[in-house]
Amino acid sequence: MKQINYSFIKKHNMKKLMLIAAITITSFGAVAQTGNKEEESIRAIVKTMENAWIEKSGEKFAAVFAPLHDFIVWNGYYFPNQTRQGNAAGHQALFNGVYKKLDVRLKVDKIKFIRNDIALVHTYGGLYEKGKTAPDNPGVLMSMLMEKKDAVWQIISFHNLDLESFEDKETANRSPMPINVMYANWYKK
Repeated sequence: MKQINYSFIKKHNMKKLMLIAAITITSFGAVAQTGNKEEESIRAIVKTMENAWIEKSGEKFAAVFAPLHDFIVWNGYYFPNQTRQGNAAGHQALFNGVYKKLDVRLKVDKIKFIRNDIALVHTYGGLYEKGKTAPDNPGVLMSMLMEKKDAVWQIISFHNLDLESFEDKETANRSPMPINVMYANWYKK
């Protein structure tokens, strides 16, 4: 009976393990680089929305949305299959009306990639009077589902949630954790 050379097997398997480790590390590096590039693109969309609001441009604001998208406003009004044109007209009316003297600060809190071409984005927002400083606390939390299509990220679903905890002490007191902890990323510069 032939004796098995275990040192050869160990050495051969060690080479395989080293190769697998090198491929894995390289793959994670590529994903991390891609993720950073994709995150930068997504953050640029949020910055475009903020700039469009400050410039009072409904057209520029709506440009980051898919041609057809869902839109839910802070009070729960739901606009399914909203068009870019409808979004632009609606925001332009707001910018010319109730938001005429209000600017916004937007801050991305979290980006979670569901797939390479789908991302869930949570963003804080705070309205403030033109010429004044941004608010101490966020006023809304926006959840956006973004899709990358033809190498461009666009918002396919948008939900704007009013953060009553900063307006109502009773709501804040019932919070499961301190408000400044729950919304900690708003405060980081």
